[in-house]
Parts: sequence; structure tokens; C-alpha cells
Amino acid sequence: MKDVTHTPLQESITRGEIDGHPYDLQHDYQCIKIQLDAAEKKLQLRFTNDDFKVIVDFHQVTMTNFSIHPEKTGNSGILEHFYRGKFKYNNNFHEMTSQGKYYYYLAIGEQDTIELFAKSVTLSLSRLNS
Repeated sequence: MKDVTHTPLQESITRGEIDGHPYDLQHDYQCIKIQLDAAEKKLQLRFTNDDFKVIVDFHQVTMTNFSIHPEKTGNSGILEHFYRGKFKYNNNFHEMTSQGKYYYYLAIGEQDTIELFAKSVTLSLSRLNS
């Protein structure tokens, strides 16, 4: 498992290593599932390729934008952007809310976007059939 909660601002989280295994969510994986558990305040995204799955878990989530279009295109499951950023509140930019949550931005394909606040974000990688 990899904790990406404190990734530097604007640094892409689409590529990196999880437990010594490289991953590239933009070029090597497709997003096959997005699941929000409102009771647990958890958002989970699941990415797969021929051999592996990467699960992205957002904990203590507050959604600010969830724009997913039902029509599928050739790149509708490709994660184009995923990073931690700043948000504007009272005409000032901030990195963290008063509740200790950070702002994250995701763009999937050409039209789909997710913006949220989360206390923590983890990625896990495993074999596809495990």
C-alpha cells in the first residue's frame, strides 16, 4: 500500500511505485469502477490492466464536483489527471480545510471530473485474480 495523502502540490499521482512495483494509471490501466460509500464517507476507484489492479481509496470524503457522463468513448476509462491542489476559500488559497482534509482533482477521459476533499488517500496494487 502507498499513502499519497501528502503528495506535493500539483504533482501527478498517476505514476509511481507501490511496494516496489511501478504503475502508470494514465497509460497502462483503465478505470473500471467508481464506488462511493456515503455512510463510511469513502470513495474507491478501481483500475485494471491485463495482470494487475490498482485500488485508490479516499477516506473521510467530501465531494465538491462529480461529473461523470454515461456515454463511453475510446478513452473514457483513462485517468488523465490526478493530483493534490489548493482550493479557494474567503478569497484565499488553502492546502487543508479546518477539518484536516486536502483537495484532490481527477480527470477521467475527456469529459469526466471528480473534485473532493479527503483526510487520507491510499493506493494498493495486487494481481488481478487475487
